[in-house]
Amino acid sequence: MEYFFSAVTVLYLLLHLYLLSGLIKSIKIRKGNQDNKPEVSLIVAARNENDNIASCIKSLAKINYPESLLEIILVNDNSTDDTFEIMSKESKGKDFFRVINSRINPEGNLKGKANALDTAIEICSGTVIITTDADCTVNPEWAKTMTGYYDNDTGMVCGFTGIRQDGTLFTSLQNLDWMYLLALASSSAGLNHIMSCLGNNLSFTKKAYYDTGGYKSISFSVTEDLALMRKIDSSGKYKIRFPVDDKCLAETLPCKNLKELFSQKRRWFRGGTGINLLGYITGFELYTMNLMLVSGFFFMDIQNYLMLIVVKSFSELILLSVVLKKFNSLKQLIIYPVFILYFAFYGLLLPLSFLFSRKINWKGRKF
Repeated sequence: MEYFFSAVTVLYLLLHLYLLSGLIKSIKIRKGNQDNKPEVSLIVAARNENDNIASCIKSLAKINYPESLLEIILVNDNSTDDTFEIMSKESKGKDFFRVINSRINPEGNLKGKANALDTAIEICSGTVIITTDADCTVNPEWAKTMTGYYDNDTGMVCGFTGIRQDGTLFTSLQNLDWMYLLALASSSAGLNHIMSCLGNNLSFTKKAYYDTGGYKSISFSVTEDLALMRKIDSSGKYKIRFPVDDKCLAETLPCKNLKELFSQKRRWFRGGTGINLLGYITGFELYTMNLMLVSGFFFMDIQNYLMLIVVKSFSELILLSVVLKKFNSLKQLIIYPVFILYFAFYGLLLPLSFLFSRKINWKGRKF
């Protein structure tokens, strides 16, 4: 067993060095001509977000982009609270905002958030569509920066999302978790073997959306953002870019407790099935290394165990440090020793949770 974990650890290091090469490619992506700005439709689908949507709208209202080329569509996704009323109130007097309701009786594959987004895409005027969530805030340069990464061959540009800090260890751990997972995603895009994205900081061209059939042609997924990414990638017509740029960084609220966190992770895990070979290799390596971390102490020579932990940590830190440096957040690494335990325990428990139930509860809906 010790030989097995030693071999897996060496592969873990090699995998992260390979991913680092992809991350560097993503960092080196250059923006195009900033003077030639496309029409942008920014879409926010919100369900029961009366506590968050006002802050999101205030953030979007500050976006630095020509108003003649910008529309912001707020979609009420069959909320049962005051979301629609707050949308209407907060956007009143702002001509580039539109407030609509999601289709009540969607057909085919359109369900939940995918239906809400498609409702807006069907009526939008932009050539580039950007999506975020109701619990997010964005940089004023966000739209300008995202669209700057498009060229004639690019169909999708993804952005990083951080967790809004409140001074607690739980929130800081979630942020480090997101930075690491998004570093893996950006790396995979740089290697042209996409693994994941987040719909709260995502953009794509309308042409790429309709060329690949949009959400109507995609089997329902609890992670509709990833499903669309895979659909565009599988067409072979478009590049997908995942730059590491603080000007297109979004911020979102942390999960309030472990129950909410685990629900989020279960949704991501279920949506991530069917990933490509790089994704499966990465998933196997992550799971095995976390298993070694929590159990190796009991059956391995202590010196070998500690050496493997050092190699594991170095592997992860070479990605994390690069990303956090780009976002001026290197000080977050002070909690890394706690993070590796946090990451290991939820990572090991997550697949096991599906042995008891595959149901997902999210935003008041069951899937």
